[in-house]
Amino acid sequence: MASHVGTLIGLAAAGVWGYFNFIKSRTYFPRLEMTASGDIRQRNGRQYLVPRITLSNIGKSKVRLIESGSGYRVWIARGATDDTGALVWLGGKPVYDLFIHHKWIEPGETIFDELNLFELPYDCVAAKIQSRLVVPLGWAYKRNSEWNYSAIVGPVALPKEGK
Repeated sequence: MASHVGTLIGLAAAGVWGYFNFIKSRTYFPRLEMTASGDIRQRNGRQYLVPRITLSNIGKSKVRLIESGSGYRVWIARGATDDTGALVWLGGKPVYDLFIHHKWIEPGETIFDELNLFELPYDCVAAKIQSRLVVPLGWAYKRNSEWNYSAIVGPVALPKEGK
């Protein structure tokens, strides 16, 4: 009889520990670090933007990536400002796919996307990359979380007059 009581107490303690460690605790909650950057390259008097989105899994669990709702946009500024002196951003459409060759990211892994090349207009002074990543949360993936990141690349060197 005492061995059965001891077994029940042990199972209950293991259940409580498991509940707090895996469900209530944030130990295995997705922890991602996303950055956006870009490189401006020049060729034959034209300027091109190469956007780069980097994702690092700094948590302890594998994170599944969702294509729906994830992506990035590229905005450009041509030097016009609003009443406050801030640049006016143009573009933002379409939304480009993000991490389409990755279905998940392992703990400690870093992945990046550098798949597109955008020609910048001759009067572009800066470019902005705006990214959004959606990942499922929980055991049954009943809800999602998102990570957002924006970065400005530039200023772009404008061509000299007469050239």
